[in-house]
Amino acid sequence: MGESNGSTSLRVALISEQRSTYLQLGYSEEDCAALTHDGEIQAVLSTLKELGHQVTLVPGIESLVQQLAAGKHKCWDLAFNIAQGFHGPARESQVPALLGAYQVPHTFADAATMALCQNKANTKMVLNHHNIPTAPFLVIPANEPADSFPKLTTSGLQYPLFVKPVTEGSSKGIDTFNKVKNPAELVPAVQQLRSKFPAEDILVEPFLSGREFTVGILGAGEDARVIGVREFVWKKPSADFTNGVDGHPDLEFASRWSKSSRNKLILRDQDITHPQVQAACRVSLDAWKVFGCRDAGRVDIRFESDEPDAVPNILEVNPISGLLPDHSPLPACAESNGISYAELLETIIGSALRRCGPTFLTNGSS
Repeated sequence: MGESNGSTSLRVALISEQRSTYLQLGYSEEDCAALTHDGEIQAVLSTLKELGHQVTLVPGIESLVQQLAAGKHKCWDLAFNIAQGFHGPARESQVPALLGAYQVPHTFADAATMALCQNKANTKMVLNHHNIPTAPFLVIPANEPADSFPKLTTSGLQYPLFVKPVTEGSSKGIDTFNKVKNPAELVPAVQQLRSKFPAEDILVEPFLSGREFTVGILGAGEDARVIGVREFVWKKPSADFTNGVDGHPDLEFASRWSKSSRNKLILRDQDITHPQVQAACRVSLDAWKVFGCRDAGRVDIRFESDEPDAVPNILEVNPISGLLPDHSPLPACAESNGISYAELLETIIGSALRRCGPTFLTNGSS
C-alpha cells in the first residue's frame, strides 16, 4: 500500500459480472437483471481511481478463479465485490466463498450471509426466530405435484396471496399474475412461475397492501446506521392523486419494470422522522444485524396495511446492492443524506478495512 491524496492507497480488485457480456451470449434482459450494469462498473472503477486506489478489474467469476489459481490475489489489498453471480440458487455467495477460501479481504457480506439472504424462505425463518416481523408464508417445493396446491386453501393464509420464486432477485419472474386473488388463480400462477423457473421452490405469502420502503444502510454490527429511506410509489395515468400517491386498492406491486402496476413507478425520499419510516428503520437495522450484513446494502419493507399503526414486514434483505449512480436506490439514499458517491465508496472500503485490523492498515496484506 502507498499514500495518495492524503489517504491510504490500496490495490483493489474490482470484481463484477458484466450484464452486457451475458446479453451478447443470448440471455434475456430479465435473465441479466441482477448483473452489474456497465455504467455501474465504470462509475465504481473511476471513482476508486479518483480516491487514489490502484484498481484491477476482474470481469466475472471465471476470471477470478483463474487469477486466484495463478496467485495474483497476493498483490491485492482488498477485493471490492459487486458481482451477484449468475448460475445456481446461491449465486451471490460464490465470489465471497472464493475470496474467503483464499483469505482475500473483501467488501460486503461473507458467503454464509449471502446464501442465507438469497433464499427468501430461509430468510423468513430466521426473521421469525428473532421475532422480526415478516409475512406468514408457505413454500411449494419444485417437485410438488400440481394437485396438491389446493391444500394451500386450508393453510390459514388469507387471500389475496402473492407467489414468487424463492431465490430470485431484481423482481425476476414477477408480473401481474403473481397477485392471487382467489383459489382459482393459484394453480395457474404457480404453473406460470414453474414454466420460467422449473428448478425453483415457490414462496407463497399474503399480499401486503401498505406502503413499501427500501432502507439504505451503511456499516456493520453496532456501527450500522440508516443513511436514507426511499418509498416506492405507483402512479396510474387515469387515477386521481393526493400528493402524487395513487392509493387505488387494486394496484399491484413488485413487477420487473413497474411493480406490477404496468404504469409509472417513482421513488421518492422520505422524511426519516415520520413514525412509519422510523418503524421501518428499526426493523431494517434489526434484520441487518441478525444476518451479519456488512458495509452497505438495503432492506426492503412493506407495511401490512395503510393504517397508521400497521406493522412493517421485511420483504427482503439485500447484503449486496446496486451502485449505479442516478439509478440504484442505495446511492440515492446516500445522496439524500448528504453523502456523495465518492464518500459512499470510501465509507464502504473503510468499513471493510476495519475487519482487517490495525496491522493490515499499517503494513498492507502482502
